[in-house]
Amino acid sequence: MANEPIHRAGGQIIPTSRRVVYSSFLTATPRLLEPMFALEIQCPADTVSTLYQVLTRRRGHITHDAPKAGSPMYTVRGFLPVIESFGFETDLRVFTQGHAFCTQAFDHWALVPGDPLDTTIILRPLEPSPVQALAREFMVKTRRRKGLSEEVNVSKFFDDPMLHELAKHDMNVENLM
Repeated sequence: MANEPIHRAGGQIIPTSRRVVYSSFLTATPRLLEPMFALEIQCPADTVSTLYQVLTRRRGHITHDAPKAGSPMYTVRGFLPVIESFGFETDLRVFTQGHAFCTQAFDHWALVPGDPLDTTIILRPLEPSPVQALAREFMVKTRRRKGLSEEVNVSKFFDDPMLHELAKHDMNVENLM
């Protein structure tokens, strides 16, 4: 940055500010959020146990199930990550022989399990990732789709004195370089 205020302009301030913001994000242990659907499923009583299996396999969970007054049907409410909802209706109908039907609506955002910057996680193609590796998988796939490198090169957001300061305070500098 220029010493004289008259020489400081957006060309110097904006890149510096950008580096400060990016580096603060990356040292604050970032996490990913994913959208969640609220589900309401109508089904006969004998298919409720099947619903638990279908939802559990897709990282969903049931929050409430109760019989519908005056009918042989059950009303089941739960949550399902949006990314897991593709094909859910088909699975639901197949596993319940067409007896269950559901409605889905966006409800809230939830944390994706795992650390997106954890480089110890090994992702294998064509294999489902363990739950604790989902954040890493989402980040890597998004970066590939956008044409970026798989690893976040954090060192470009820090200058050498800051990297030495982080190392002094026992921050995990190996992940930053």
